[in-house]
Amino acid sequence: MIDLSSIQSNTTIHIPSGVHYISEPIMVHGENIRIIGGDNTELRGTLRLKRDDFTEVEAGVYSATVPCEVDGLYIDDRKYTMARYPKMTNPNDIFGGYAEDCIYPEKVKEWADPTGGYIHAMHSCMWGGFSYRIEGKNDDNTLILNGGWQNNRQDGMHQSYRFAENIREEMTEPGEWVYSSTEGKVYVRPFDGADLDTAEIVVLSEFFILDNCKNVSIENISFCRSSRTFMETKEPLLRSDWTICRKGAVTVRDSSDCTIDKCNFHDIGSNGIFVDGNSSRIAISRSHIADLGASGVCFVGRSSSVRSPLFEFKERQAAADMDKTPGPKSDDYPKNCIVEDCLIERVGTTEKQATGVEISMSYKITVKNCTICHTSRSGINISEGTFGGHRIEGCDVFDTVRETGDHGSLNSWGRDRFWHLTDTPDTECGQYASLDMLAPNEITRSRFRCDRGWDIDLDDGSSYYILTENLCLNGGIKLREGFHRTVRNNIMVDNAVHCHVWYPDSYDIVENNIIFRAYPAPILMPENWTGLDKNILHTPSQTTPGKAKILKEITGLDENSICLDCDFVAPDKSDYRPQNPALKGFENFPNEFGVRYEPLRAIADTPVLPKSRKFTTADEEIRIRSINGVTVRNIANDGEMTVYGTSGHNGALVLGVEGAAQKRGLEAGDVIVEYNNSVISDVDDISHDTDWSSGTLLVLRNQCRMIL
Repeated sequence: MIDLSSIQSNTTIHIPSGVHYISEPIMVHGENIRIIGGDNTELRGTLRLKRDDFTEVEAGVYSATVPCEVDGLYIDDRKYTMARYPKMTNPNDIFGGYAEDCIYPEKVKEWADPTGGYIHAMHSCMWGGFSYRIEGKNDDNTLILNGGWQNNRQDGMHQSYRFAENIREEMTEPGEWVYSSTEGKVYVRPFDGADLDTAEIVVLSEFFILDNCKNVSIENISFCRSSRTFMETKEPLLRSDWTICRKGAVTVRDSSDCTIDKCNFHDIGSNGIFVDGNSSRIAISRSHIADLGASGVCFVGRSSSVRSPLFEFKERQAAADMDKTPGPKSDDYPKNCIVEDCLIERVGTTEKQATGVEISMSYKITVKNCTICHTSRSGINISEGTFGGHRIEGCDVFDTVRETGDHGSLNSWGRDRFWHLTDTPDTECGQYASLDMLAPNEITRSRFRCDRGWDIDLDDGSSYYILTENLCLNGGIKLREGFHRTVRNNIMVDNAVHCHVWYPDSYDIVENNIIFRAYPAPILMPENWTGLDKNILHTPSQTTPGKAKILKEITGLDENSICLDCDFVAPDKSDYRPQNPALKGFENFPNEFGVRYEPLRAIADTPVLPKSRKFTTADEEIRIRSINGVTVRNIANDGEMTVYGTSGHNGALVLGVEGAAQKRGLEAGDVIVEYNNSVISDVDDISHDTDWSSGTLLVLRNQCRMIL
């Protein structure tokens, strides 16, 4: 093993080719340091074991005493599976397989001592996930759990999507293993013919920590086989469903002018790269980041940099009590950083509150010419308006939101100082909307595809965004409450703009976009709203422009919007440049997206291209029922799901209420999700003889759970 324990300033360190085993993080302090690998230099966060370390404790099962906690096992360079219930049967399913009964006493009684095991579960509304360490079990076979802090919106685990891990009794097949913390041992069922002399145990979560560094570069190194950090993911970000662990395989903290170039991050349990605190001009380029337990690249400032910060989603403040000074409070945030020419894929394999690139409490972060795909949640996540100035350009982001719900390939929110002030009407909130933002965010010349949400999802409070020249292949663009969004010259294949819960005077501009369908029905919009006009509804066979009457009927706007066959160059090759000479005002934009660095471009996937489909009103069936003074209807579409905060198209939306239900506090706009501890998945789940004066009633109000 090469000695990297004492790295001095003004030096170049060459790490030879080959595999190097790292059991402690390498601390780097100083400046003008270059760390460069040779051909095929690989750092592993593992310790090696030998055949003599193992004892056969039963037929086909071997154990070895280990010197520290272990989070992974490899034999013959093959990754073994931590024993789990249920087995991983479908890699495309949530968790690869799940079982509601993994926490039920009937199942738990099969486990002699599950201490040290884990329960992983999705959030009840699919907004990420939770993880718990099993501390034992009670006499009635209920589990004693510790954890659940991985999601900042504490609404409980999903009733179905969960599984148990690191359970000895579930180690029934070759290729499975467990770690016993009480014994300090690993147990394994090797594959036939496995060479135990090649065994490696995973013990390390961080390789390099750059702390107060300047002009440090890390080049041409592969990082792989590191520990997961899901039980350390507990620091809440601002009014979101996110918590964070400030660790990565490479952590950059309070540093400047540092680069990570031509590196590989594979099979990493934590975040890949974490840029923390007062860090500036950090550049990550030409790197392949794949198969990560958490996020690919994170830029996260500290809450000490934010004025009047709030943390939990339900927290509110008054304008009278708010610090109204514009901008950040301190320099404790990343700024002027870039991720360029990278391939980021298969992230969030363990943690579901994960993304390709995470941006929070940061300024002027650029993500350019990156391919980001196959993610459990969003491809790019912008957590707040603090502090804006971000630019997403030339990216290809697709096959996202594979396991979570109510997100987009690009996802954002802006629950900043102005959002939901307790003493300020909506009509006056706009004056505070830019207090936390130093510059608008730009999303341009990128391609997005999301099949379980929106291609671009500008959610709660997202303000000061400029969206131009983007190709959206499936989910369209969602604009929820916020101010000063400009959406111009974009193409939304098989979809359109989704308008949800705007402020009365939002100053939004949505114009010169090509859409493929009429706007989905606007949801909870103000009586008077503005900003939509000059859009083009692609209408096959209409070779000359006509008035887009259907758009005007929906919005009361769109006076100058048209219907026209855009005559795209080659949709089957993702070339959606319109070539109908009758189309005026729309400007074509480059048709190249994603990573440009050829070694990565050669292996990068591309999105599935759409096959245009027709939309009818039957796509969204509305069913209304009246039950003893309560009028309810079903949640009909993804738009209503995101507005009301339901888990899928579940629950019963209250349209009107009187009598006993009104007296107990039920209101129009509530969504009934449980009655007497029975889940209400649909209006038909409510009995016609329901007595609203008694029984336990669980509702969603303003996306928050309430018991009435």
